[in-house]
Amino acid sequence: MRDAVRRAVLPVLLMAALAVVAWGVLAGPAASVDRAYELEQRLRCPTCQSVSIADSPSETAAAMRQEVEQQVAAGRTDEQVFDYFRARYGDWVVLEPPASGVTLLLWLLPAAGGGIALVVLTTLPRRHVPALPEEERERVRREIDRLRPVVEEEDEP
Repeated sequence: MRDAVRRAVLPVLLMAALAVVAWGVLAGPAASVDRAYELEQRLRCPTCQSVSIADSPSETAAAMRQEVEQQVAAGRTDEQVFDYFRARYGDWVVLEPPASGVTLLLWLLPAAGGGIALVVLTTLPRRHVPALPEEERERVRREIDRLRPVVEEEDEP
């Protein structure tokens, strides 16, 4: 019995250990070239303005890419690199602005608008159809009674 349990548990433990090691390798720090490229993807080219410096062919973008690589090689954090470029070009140089202050409002407005629309649509009273007046009900009953024999005749084989 113990051998059967060991044979069942041992592969599970080995797989768990392998998963932990793989996670550590994959989640570890990226190589400096990869990290520099990721940062370059998140910085806007001042010349092209709608393109990241990683994708821009301009001389300004080339100089900015070189600066990113130097700062990554110097061991600066992502935030320090972004702060360097924000100080020189302003907040707009970062393609993905942080969700704080006014930009937080911009991130939350679509969700808030959708929530408000959902609440309004679910809580608005449905269009109220007034009940038939008593005289109309009586007229409908008489018509049903008058037509019932005709319908029953048609249903008989």
